[in-house]
Amino acid sequence: MYNEQRKKEYLEYKKQDYLKHLFRDSAKYEAELGRDLCEMGTSELLHFLIRYDGFRTFEDKRRQLSNYVEWCVIKGYAAFNWISLKVVPNRELKDIFLSAKDEFYISKQLYRQYVDCLLDSGYGVYIASAFASIYEGISGKGFYNMVNLRRSQIGEDGGLLHLPDGTDRTISKELAGMLIATSEVGMIRKEKTIRYVSSLYPDSVWKIRKNETVTYSKLQRKFVYLIEEMKRILGEKRISKTSIERSGYFNRIYDKVLEDGTDIRKLRMGTDKVGVLENLSYDRYFEDSGWNMDMRKFIRSYQSYLNQI
Repeated sequence: MYNEQRKKEYLEYKKQDYLKHLFRDSAKYEAELGRDLCEMGTSELLHFLIRYDGFRTFEDKRRQLSNYVEWCVIKGYAAFNWISLKVVPNRELKDIFLSAKDEFYISKQLYRQYVDCLLDSGYGVYIASAFASIYEGISGKGFYNMVNLRRSQIGEDGGLLHLPDGTDRTISKELAGMLIATSEVGMIRKEKTIRYVSSLYPDSVWKIRKNETVTYSKLQRKFVYLIEEMKRILGEKRISKTSIERSGYFNRIYDKVLEDGTDIRKLRMGTDKVGVLENLSYDRYFEDSGWNMDMRKFIRSYQSYLNQI
């Protein structure tokens, strides 16, 4: 424990042995900051508390922490309790917790803004089509499908696409158009002109720089680089292949169910036989997704996204 003598004094006063877990958890954090918990401000204390999963645990640890700091104030070890209810009321505490725990979610509106912004960038459709491909769920593990995707596989109106990894996905007409346009890109102009002529196949969708020997790993690294460029262009460091892909998947399922008259946020399936049958009744929405999912798993996995709609 950091500042062990003081903590022992408090534990002796409270006579509640379980409180030592709080101080064991905080020891490394206090050492890093070089200060006892009671000497920290609100933001520093909240930063420490965010490590706890589940709002009830988070709330309970705040209460324990506040009691300790309050004792320190009475003893003269601290000037003020910066984590008390007066400073951070319970109604605000939950908002802080949910905000900190939320995964980065790309809504349909934000997706539209991002695509338009990428199209307007120096990379144009070359990067926008990569973003849209991940969002619509055709990228594959390690970008396998994107590396091996060929112009001859794409219909101009979108629809069913037979992917290189053997799976089938339905893509939008917009994405089909972007992929076809990307296959025709010969150069882009950013700070300097870059020519894209080397490809894995004669009709590959994405090409790389002139006079390069094309391999799977080189193209894979190219897509990793493009995601870094997306972060820079869009000004959002939280963008990743996972956040783009999961957001697209979530939006597709949520919208399909909503079109049929059900808002997933309002589902309250019981654990009895009726609840089991209700869960099974939604299986049709997940059949062609390629994800091992049912409605219960979907709600658990995407609760953060459901909170952000």
